[in-house]
Amino acid sequence: MKDMILQVSMGNIIEDELMSSSVIKDLKPLDFDYVPEELLHREEQLRFLAQMFKPMLSRITQNAIIRGPVGTGKTVIAKKFCNSIKNLARKQGYIIEYVHINCRKRSKDAMALLGILNHFDSRFPDRGFSVQEMLEVLRKQLKKREAHLLVVLDEVDALVKKSKSDLIYNLTRFSDESYKEKVPISLLLISQKDIIPMLDSSSISTFKRSNVLLLDKYTREELYNIVRQRIDLAFHNNIVNDDSIDLIADIASEWGDARFAIELLWKAGIAADHQHLQIVTPEHVRAAKAETFSVITETKLKNLERHQLITLYSIAKRLKKDGTAYVSTGEAEKTYAITCEEYNEKPRTHTMFWNYLKEIESAGFITIKLSGKGHLGTTQLISLPDIPAEVASDKVKDLLD
Repeated sequence: MKDMILQVSMGNIIEDELMSSSVIKDLKPLDFDYVPEELLHREEQLRFLAQMFKPMLSRITQNAIIRGPVGTGKTVIAKKFCNSIKNLARKQGYIIEYVHINCRKRSKDAMALLGILNHFDSRFPDRGFSVQEMLEVLRKQLKKREAHLLVVLDEVDALVKKSKSDLIYNLTRFSDESYKEKVPISLLLISQKDIIPMLDSSSISTFKRSNVLLLDKYTREELYNIVRQRIDLAFHNNIVNDDSIDLIADIASEWGDARFAIELLWKAGIAADHQHLQIVTPEHVRAAKAETFSVITETKLKNLERHQLITLYSIAKRLKKDGTAYVSTGEAEKTYAITCEEYNEKPRTHTMFWNYLKEIESAGFITIKLSGKGHLGTTQLISLPDIPAEVASDKVKDLLD
């Protein structure tokens, strides 16, 4: 009898929560993959891409690169532009096939090619074909459709690191004069890092250095406008107060990251729902930051090089062991050398170690300040301002292992 009462009680709790009202009317505008009708503060960048890829409408291939930090709109700009040119071409009787590949998920040539071929044939087998055979299948598909292929290779540095730039070279050669029938393929590469030095000379020759779109971080005012736009699209009227919008813009402006701002907004709305409140307050935003920061941290950690990770791990490990707020650069470097031995890595020079410190400081993981009283000379002290040392060391250790 008690079990039956408990089951009914649990069922009521679940039903009450599922059927309760939400401050959010539409979750789609809070999704990272959402492309709004109006792309705020990126009008000039869209114009730049349109000017650059205009030859495509005359069946001439074009290649370009979009580069910028996390959350600056690289992917959403690419999707907005590519869908627009595809639709315009169809109105003119010209077929442009657009395929978007995430190279962090498909970091080998064969995996990326499979993603492209799946656009034309969802049943194409995922094994049994060499890269060259897959390229030939792609050529036949495009010839059959008389189509111009526009491929976006997002986070392309992940592909180049693992497979070099062979696929990029092969795709740009589809329209080479050496083939009897040219098949037009245009490429748009997206990366946080400068991809040009990572390409071989043959691939570089197909990318003009002027064909690079550089994106800056969003300003505080721009982030405010983006958050306001997503509120109008996603929330019921008069739900998010002005103080909450200001706080989200202030927090996200430290990184200039629109993704972070949108995630803060979404999590703040969820926090209000949990309390069954019909208003999103600054306290909900603060709760969202506490929860979201760990997700943002993990994303940014994956962008660090191995020795940057070892440096950060050494700092977190030392702070955790000593139980102090700060560790000196000298102590951190000693711990770094020991950690390198643990991971069978050769410690880099003092100058390189200092570069690693500045890079992970720029990424927002640590702060470095001059010591005060009680320290000799100009000792510099390192702290982890936004994440507990134990959490940081565990997360970085997982990546290193």
